[in-house]
Amino acid sequence: MARKRQRVELEYLLRVFPHRDNRKAGHNVVISIETLKEFVSFQYEVLLEERRTDNEFSFRILGLHAPRSVMPAVGPARGIRVLGALRGTYRIRVSKPDGPENLFSFKISDTTIRLLESPEQPFVLFSTEPIPITI
Repeated sequence: MARKRQRVELEYLLRVFPHRDNRKAGHNVVISIETLKEFVSFQYEVLLEERRTDNEFSFRILGLHAPRSVMPAVGPARGIRVLGALRGTYRIRVSKPDGPENLFSFKISDTTIRLLESPEQPFVLFSTEPIPITI
């Protein structure tokens, strides 16, 4: 009898987008790893452990951290990293503390970021939709 694959639940959103750096008159690539679940009391931070090799970035999700501010906010938990001015083909590996990981391959040009490859059963969705950030 054939075994059914267990469906993986989507938990996170990986955003990869260009961000204009007005101080340096150029663009940086920014990633945001955020929960799909929205929180109503605080805007939590996603704690990330980061490693980089030539054209691959690895982010291990360590958990959530309560904000320093006690001001209430509604929204997903979010971890943001500025990767710098990148061009070419890159990979991002996102892993959870209990082991599962997703690998995404994408191409960055002057004006676009295009997804080339993604996992079959991801727990992370990929998006190039930007969010407002302050660097």
